[in-house]
Amino acid sequence: MNTDKPEQAADQGATERGRGDPTAAETLEGTLMLVGDTIAQAASRVHEFHRAIADIPFKAVGTATISASKPVEMVHNEITDLVYGAVRETGKGLFSGAAWVVRQANQSLSSPQIIDEALGGELMEQVARVPVPGIPGDTTGKRVAAISSAINGVFGDHLAATRNPMEVKMGLYAHGQLVGTTQEELMQQFPQATRHLVVFVHGLCCNEDSWNLYMDPARPETRPYAVRLEEDFALTALHLRYNTGRTIEANARQFKRLLNKLVRNWPVAVDGVTLVGHSMGGLVSRALVEMIDHDDLILRRAIRDVVCLGSPHDGAPLARLAAAGEQLFNRFELSKPLGRVLGVRSRGIRDLKDGLGPLKTHDGHDVMFHLIGSSIGDSTGSWLPNTVGDGLVTVKSALADDTGRAQRLAFSHKHHMNLLNDPEVYLELQMVMRQHLRQRVE
Repeated sequence: MNTDKPEQAADQGATERGRGDPTAAETLEGTLMLVGDTIAQAASRVHEFHRAIADIPFKAVGTATISASKPVEMVHNEITDLVYGAVRETGKGLFSGAAWVVRQANQSLSSPQIIDEALGGELMEQVARVPVPGIPGDTTGKRVAAISSAINGVFGDHLAATRNPMEVKMGLYAHGQLVGTTQEELMQQFPQATRHLVVFVHGLCCNEDSWNLYMDPARPETRPYAVRLEEDFALTALHLRYNTGRTIEANARQFKRLLNKLVRNWPVAVDGVTLVGHSMGGLVSRALVEMIDHDDLILRRAIRDVVCLGSPHDGAPLARLAAAGEQLFNRFELSKPLGRVLGVRSRGIRDLKDGLGPLKTHDGHDVMFHLIGSSIGDSTGSWLPNTVGDGLVTVKSALADDTGRAQRLAFSHKHHMNLLNDPEVYLELQMVMRQHLRQRVE
């Protein structure tokens, strides 16, 4: 995993800028900035493709005429460089300028709500038309959050590095509301605070609403895990929202600071913390535990279990395929622009190529890992679990290796997203909680 300074700067910047959903003005500003950057990148890729194609006949003619065609090639290259440069800079400049105007207008107004109202009409009407499947209680705000989370998964490292307002800010949520971090805020938000916390951590391109994906009001057993656990046990369920385009290590590091602050300021003494992560969320949760050292006494004592649902501990096939495609295309001049297109994927996606490997908890970590995988086929078949798995992660990768302190379980006939909300998976979560808490009796 990468630990260079730009990622650390972005990590610090995310903390300094605060948390919560962006206003309509910030959403528009961030979108304009991203569109400008995208136009610049697209123009560069088309320019490179043009030059790669043009180089083929020029090289052939140059060889035949002993470089007599060189002046023509130079003129051609100068003209194309000028044209594509103008397209790239004009496109980026136009949208960056528009973003600057929105930012200045937002800062100059006495109340940000004024520009929200001014932009809310047309902007929100456009957002309302975007098809975003699987959002229970569908609202414009949830659509904006879902779209933003998807964009962050693909371009999140770029959004963080450029301080784009569209970057998802890390925060904890409960019942759809952002959770405070000070003792006063927490006492006000959780007057009935419990001593055990369960934190759900979503996967790539998702947010906390993903855990409701398969909820059916007619089937009580499909209610979200968080709701059912709070009904069955004396615990408090929270959801983490984060920028999945950043590296797993950077998100784990920031999550550790946030969780440490939460436990310190929680209204009552915390007896235990359980982390439940889906896909990339499981890797972020695992990385947090593995980076706990002797200075993190509170978290060291508090974290009891980490549940990983379909997490690619040994990497994901699609991520490896994208990496191999980028490497292959970059070997040939004509296909290099296509390789650079594949190279645009975020560092968070790149981290999924190899995963985290074998479990590496240090001596003295009293944490039990629960590794859960699934296969879209029957478990009796040998090739489906090991080649296709749940459609995105193989069973072998989801269960990691045989090292570490872990319980392992594989389901059949479930795809990757089923693990977010499934009655059988909930029974396993119940089992994990029974090890520490007495189940409530109606």
